[in-house]
Amino acid sequence: MRFLASRDGVEWEVEVRETEGGYRVRIGDRWHDVDAAVLEGSFLSLILGGRSYEVSVRRDSRDRYAVRRGGYLDLVRITDPLASTAGAKLASKGPTEVRATMPGRVVAELVKEDEEVGEGQGLIVLEAMKMENEIPAPRPGRVRRLAVRAGQTVESGDLIAVIE
Repeated sequence: MRFLASRDGVEWEVEVRETEGGYRVRIGDRWHDVDAAVLEGSFLSLILGGRSYEVSVRRDSRDRYAVRRGGYLDLVRITDPLASTAGAKLASKGPTEVRATMPGRVVAELVKEDEEVGEGQGLIVLEAMKMENEIPAPRPGRVRRLAVRAGQTVESGDLIAVIE
């Protein structure tokens, strides 16, 4: 999975690969081996470079996360470069396909077919890399098709929903 992360005006390209023992994470040009475990709720235990960290990660807005470590708070914006490009090309009329930007397991359906949704409203909750991510509607409209169900596994690029 690849995405852009930014904090205080500084942006990094990030790539995450799942391995047998955890994750291989590239931030900019540097690769790191990371072991991650969910402690409770939004709290994670991370081992990075032989050091242990306990962090809390909570979604603050559609694309921003509050990351707490010790007494420090960082607000990190996460964007998918492909989704950003596609979002700029979205037409306000006609069907819009919402696709998974990462592999994971659907843990909740937040809407039903034929339901009206607003831009940014959650469609499903996708568990990926031991974190739950709400997949939002890219624009207002009606859910014409919900292509996934709770418990289903999806791959990056799989159809989640069609909004008209």
